Amino acid sequence: MARQTDKFYATLRKSHTIISWVDVISGNLETVRLPTIEGDVGVDRTASIRRKLNLRCVDPTGLLTPRASGEILTPHGTELRPYRGIVYSDGTPPEVCPLGVFRLSRSTVADETSRAPTIQIEAYDRSRTIARDKFQVPYTIAAGTNVLQAIKDIVRRTFPAVQYDSITTLLTTTAPLLYDAGADPWDAVTRLAKSMGCEIYFDVEGRLVVAPPDDINALPAADFTYIEGQGCIMTDLTRVYSDEPGYNGVIVTGESAGDEKPPVRGEAWDMEPTSPTYRYGGYGEVPTFVTDSLVKTTDEATAAARAVLAQYLGYTSQLSISAAVNPSFEAGDVVEVVRAQSGVSGLYALDSFNIPLRKDGKQQLTLRQRRVSSG
Repeated sequence: MARQTDKFYATLRKSHTIISWVDVISGNLETVRLPTIEGDVGVDRTASIRRKLNLRCVDPTGLLTPRASGEILTPHGTELRPYRGIVYSDGTPPEVCPLGVFRLSRSTVADETSRAPTIQIEAYDRSRTIARDKFQVPYTIAAGTNVLQAIKDIVRRTFPAVQYDSITTLLTTTAPLLYDAGADPWDAVTRLAKSMGCEIYFDVEGRLVVAPPDDINALPAADFTYIEGQGCIMTDLTRVYSDEPGYNGVIVTGESAGDEKPPVRGEAWDMEPTSPTYRYGGYGEVPTFVTDSLVKTTDEATAAARAVLAQYLGYTSQLSISAAVNPSFEAGDVVEVVRAQSGVSGLYALDSFNIPLRKDGKQQLTLRQRRVSSG
């Protein structure tokens, strides 16, 4: 979670004044502020493109309404940066959260005779731009290349000056990796990051994050709480139980086509006896299989399996929550939810949510119960 001040979170839990806006930056760095009517940012940890922006704005002067391709509100390199925050009643400067950096994908102008034109905008985070910048010729990652460096080399094709927030790794490719012309570069870096046990995504500042998901055991406290009683901003709660995808085991096979090493195999299972998806319980064994050309040893295969399993455990028990808006969330944050009437009390991972730009907007969150395998 993009940490704000304690004052911000205390104010969030009571009546407060909202401020929001959207800055538009053209390809030649011209910047204008949009008079937005409504819109929201959608965030989904399970999607290939993590963040998307939909908004509707009004153009009373007509100066922003696009009339030809290449103007600032047409999809030719324009980026949008939405913000939402709190205006303090004591005169303290407003505290604002950036909500992402988005490349404009589509703009639709509705011109009605009785009112000023309205413009509907769709935009996506920078990962979509990388995905669209397909390899034009076969692309090779040489054997022995550091995996993080391989990721950076691919991303640099599209965004030479991008900033990173990443871990370091000693993991290298054991054999050349070849991508065909027309292959998706974002899919390539996603798979490379997964081989490191990491997620890869663009954060709210437009930096590329390559990092493992939060370790629930290492957190001193939840990132945010929804505990019934005074100060709880949760308004509705729905529980969902499903066995899809419901994997309670991951089997990783390491095969490098260009070397002479035999295939290696590692497994990870839900070995917590109190878990409803315990391997040897009534739920049974429901494995998924992963082949990873970067895995060279049994230990690496087992570590990779554990990292993947951590992303699946808990999907059989989900919560959907409606609440007042916390604009500082990031997908993967861990929240504590307590509601006695529903029998809910525990830690949950935030898989998807929205951030409305309107002052009266409600936040919808999908949470997955965090479970930790003991083996």
